[in-house]
Amino acid sequence: MNGTGWSQQGETSAIPERFEEALLSIRDTPRPRGLVLEEVPAPSRMAPYAAALTAETVHTVGGTPVGSGRFVILHDPAGQESWDSDFRMVVMVRARLDDEVHVDPLLGTAAWSWLTDSLDDAGAGYHALVGTVTRVLSETFGGLELSDACGHAEIRASWSPATADLSPHLTAWYELILMASGHEPALVRPLSLAGDRQ
Repeated sequence: MNGTGWSQQGETSAIPERFEEALLSIRDTPRPRGLVLEEVPAPSRMAPYAAALTAETVHTVGGTPVGSGRFVILHDPAGQESWDSDFRMVVMVRARLDDEVHVDPLLGTAAWSWLTDSLDDAGAGYHALVGTVTRVLSETFGGLELSDACGHAEIRASWSPATADLSPHLTAWYELILMASGHEPALVRPLSLAGDRQ
């Protein structure tokens, strides 16, 4: 990350060494084919320091990515009691679902297991994991007539990483997007400069 995607409260320009270490740890994290990444402005009110990325699948349906997500790193050098850490990860993943999957009563449990399996597979040490899985029915109207309707799963979660090495957490987020979108992760290249589009 080149600095355009991280935010800082206050007037000083220097960033804490641990936050810089965290940003450097994700720079060369292998990323999958089929994802377009972008460094975006980070939220400024949740922590003194923050950085954010978005991703979306190259594969689209009707011009809309099958899957997308947001990855946010929060850092408070003083720590926050609710985090039990000085770092907090906040992620969101949204994926289009087949009709039969959208109505499956076990969708919430399955989608949450995609997240925990991704974290475990990547070897991402974490604690204080919380989140939600939401079903969304999107209806698109052309004029006054319904032209398209599809279901989505939206996974929102946050957790505290065990160390400032956030590479496994980024890998887990990539895997979650691909799993939710019905694709197998295939890590092939390092994360390049912010805004690089595949």
